[in-house]
Amino acid sequence: MNKAVVVGIDNYGDAPLYGCVNDANEMATCLSLEQYDFDTKLLLNSRGTRNGILRAISEVAYGEEEGDIFLIYFAGHGQVIGSAGHLVTHDAQPFDPGISLSHMAQLMESASSKFNHVVAVLDCCHSGSAFGWTNSRPLQVGDIEQEVPAVNESRCILAACRPEQYAKEFAKRGVFTNALINALLGDAVNWNGEITLLGVYESVAGEIPPEVQTPVFKGDIAGTVVLGRGFPKREGPPIDKSELAQNLAKAHSLVDQYHYTQLKELSERNVRLRQGGKKCSIELESIVRWFQETEKALPDVRRNPDWNSLAIRIREFRKNLADISIGENTRFGRVVRHLGHGGYGHVWELEDEEGRSYAMKIFHGNELDDEVKVRRFANGYSNMRKLEHPRIVRVHQMMSAPFGFLMDSIPGDNLRKAFIDRSDAEGVLRLMIDICETVQHAHSQQVKHRDIKPENIIMCFAEDGRQVPYLTDFDLAYHETNRTVTTNIGVGGVINYAAPEQLFEPNAKAARSETVDVFSLAQLMFFLITGRDPSGENFTKNIEILTHELSSWVDDRAAENLIDLYRKATSKHPADRPQTVVEFVGSLRVAESVVQIASGTDQIPEEDLCRRIGSLYVGLNRYTATEGECRMMSLSGQVELVVRLKRMSGPRKASLEIECSVTEKLPVPSLKSGKSARDSINMRLDKTFGKFPGVKRHPGSKGAYQVFLDVEDVTLDVGGVNTVVDVMTRAVASIEQW
Repeated sequence: MNKAVVVGIDNYGDAPLYGCVNDANEMATCLSLEQYDFDTKLLLNSRGTRNGILRAISEVAYGEEEGDIFLIYFAGHGQVIGSAGHLVTHDAQPFDPGISLSHMAQLMESASSKFNHVVAVLDCCHSGSAFGWTNSRPLQVGDIEQEVPAVNESRCILAACRPEQYAKEFAKRGVFTNALINALLGDAVNWNGEITLLGVYESVAGEIPPEVQTPVFKGDIAGTVVLGRGFPKREGPPIDKSELAQNLAKAHSLVDQYHYTQLKELSERNVRLRQGGKKCSIELESIVRWFQETEKALPDVRRNPDWNSLAIRIREFRKNLADISIGENTRFGRVVRHLGHGGYGHVWELEDEEGRSYAMKIFHGNELDDEVKVRRFANGYSNMRKLEHPRIVRVHQMMSAPFGFLMDSIPGDNLRKAFIDRSDAEGVLRLMIDICETVQHAHSQQVKHRDIKPENIIMCFAEDGRQVPYLTDFDLAYHETNRTVTTNIGVGGVINYAAPEQLFEPNAKAARSETVDVFSLAQLMFFLITGRDPSGENFTKNIEILTHELSSWVDDRAAENLIDLYRKATSKHPADRPQTVVEFVGSLRVAESVVQIASGTDQIPEEDLCRRIGSLYVGLNRYTATEGECRMMSLSGQVELVVRLKRMSGPRKASLEIECSVTEKLPVPSLKSGKSARDSINMRLDKTFGKFPGVKRHPGSKGAYQVFLDVEDVTLDVGGVNTVVDVMTRAVASIEQW
């Protein structure tokens, strides 16, 4: 577990700053990336009081949790009164500037008993401004070294500049923090795909010209402090002067050549629509790829100002191509219509020469300078690529010019616009279950959606006339931030689907857990049942509305179950919600089964037991049943399931066998040859069903992986069917978890 407290203060009454809040936001966002996975407390402006900061640090320093790294980041004023250095807080007074360095040193000492490494990153006396207090001066690195000694490997300090220098700003961003963010996003990656603390310092020191300021690192490190893992490994030899000159010459030539192409092809609208946009896209794509490959092989080239100037021009070229319109011919087809937009870009429908339709998502051209968002957009595409599921919109190809990707076009409206027959209780619940199982598949691949809302579910009609939901926008939602949530507020009601921790603690670890999606699914269930957006604050009113709607079309037992599920799943405290989507969907299945027995009896004939299990698990017309057996596929198509009635074990009780066989669609090559992969699944199954009385596992020998689950004493009623379906759901979740 890694912990961080990140503070940024601009709103100082006598000496305001202009880049600290932005710097703190960027830092917190970086630390929330999956490669770092810090649980971050972000304190901005008025939240950055003396008590607020001390409380946040003390909760970690004196708390019960232990971990690897505790990082404290502060961007704001630093001040020395007499001989004592202070971090100036939002509520600073001439007689009490804020937090003394000696106090912070004590907290770091306490934290070092619980964390392997405690790191302080201080961007103080930001922009050189200082308060006009008597007997005071801006905080300098010498003060930090004196009052916060680094006596062992557990305490390290990275400061913005040397004692005689000021921390500078450029374009409302701290020069130091700008270099720090670049280092964390990949500039400091080593040959093992790791970003270490020393690597960050070396990268920052190398990026900032010495005449501007010189960062300072202080600490005795016995081992390597690894901040992040899982980055693409650094490749390529160090660059020498002749190689740099050759690459700069080629870069100048490519940029000049494309400049003339752009003048010719994009200046007139009709030329652009007919062929100009397509021609420029093809030419610029290869140029961008060359720039990216060169920077990957020769990362030091990014320190050259001429190279960076050319890179800025390339971003301007890409920005021009992002401004596409209906009727424009692209590399992948003609733009037919605008499908929508979100926090990261616009989506357009294309039609190729053979009449096939695709969707093309284009990143906002004016945000190509935001490296955090660009990296998140690209990472999101990569996450969508690994989600092999028939109800998750497939992505096909990433492109650099314009920046975006191609994906399937689903013929249908989103859930907000689509017609839903809300008088069909069974249909509404089946639709909700289908959505939940799709989200659960993503969770099994370690991907959380984090932006489940009606706009991100596309409704399509299957051949049998049944409505099928497709989940989209994993690329945007999985890496959601407080900034993009704010961007999305303008779309009708979407803010109400976000869990409280996403809005108020977006960089905390809880905001990246499965319970975030559980909360959003509960709000989506409210929308499906009532046809209106839920309130994001007044949950008592939501329950009143939900109760009224359920009373008109659902059996009272199902209504009570759904209301209780909604109440728990929308708890403000993540720990009080169902912890997994599997738990959430279990309650939905109970409600569905109650609705299915409209005759008023819970009893199920022996000959109908397997069929009813298939109907509850996958829905009507999605299974094949004979007397005593039912066959079906998991919704992802990755596990084949067979339920068999073995014998009657007592009065109105049966013993069943569930066969689970992996299909070719499960993308785990090691299953075919690796005993450890199969053992891993067996261990998960044993852990899952260890607390289930009457459920036993025994191995099979078919294909890459097969397992049998014996379920004893299944009652011939709705409760028994629910028990079996719950076992099947948990088994599939354990098998598909990779």
